[in-house]
Amino acid sequence: MKVCVFSDIHGNGPAFNAALCGIISEKADINVFLGDLCGYYYDQLEIFLLLQTIPNLIALKGNHDSLFLDIYHGDNNARRNYLRRYGKSMEQLLMSECYELAAWLSNLPDSLILNNESVHLCHGSPWSPADGYIYPDTTLDRFESEDASVFLLGHTHYPMHRKTGRKIIINPGSLGQPRHGGWPTYALVELPLGSVEFREVRYNIDPLYCQIDEVMENNPYLKEVLRRGSNE
Repeated sequence: MKVCVFSDIHGNGPAFNAALCGIISEKADINVFLGDLCGYYYDQLEIFLLLQTIPNLIALKGNHDSLFLDIYHGDNNARRNYLRRYGKSMEQLLMSECYELAAWLSNLPDSLILNNESVHLCHGSPWSPADGYIYPDTTLDRFESEDASVFLLGHTHYPMHRKTGRKIIINPGSLGQPRHGGWPTYALVELPLGSVEFREVRYNIDPLYCQIDEVMENNPYLKEVLRRGSNE
């Protein structure tokens, strides 16, 4: 079974638009989105609509998606903290018609086991589905006690294909804000073997820079992290 896996779009419309045709053209048996449509950047509603055009889509809820839901439902402390830490993406989203997005996100699972496959899907880690961090140098011993054989996870924004014993751990990287010094990526995974190919997505970053300037963000990180991937 061919699975196309992507994660952590974070409102980056230019990057997701560049990736979308590639994802659909892979003609995977299942397309898996591991969460975090929301946060950081501003095309969250457009991306929500585009996700609906992807066939055979399985989607999970990420930690920034959960933060959006908290804010949407009136948690003003979470709203202030998000603005301070991550910028104005949530503020921009709240000024738009976001009811359908909130309803869709509310119904997404935090983790999932693929039917008839020993494959565990989560945003973070099996023991902390929303917030667990598995980096390329994280010790993997804890996976040995998990029932699944293959683990598809996101959250860290680092593309990764690792093994421990008979367990395979795969992170497709981030389509919205890669942090490994390269361009956005998604992954093609062949199950049950767990073989993986990473696809790099190149796109014009200038429109996103313009959005950041128009919103008048005070957080320089929002641009700096993108420059790593564009080799500027």
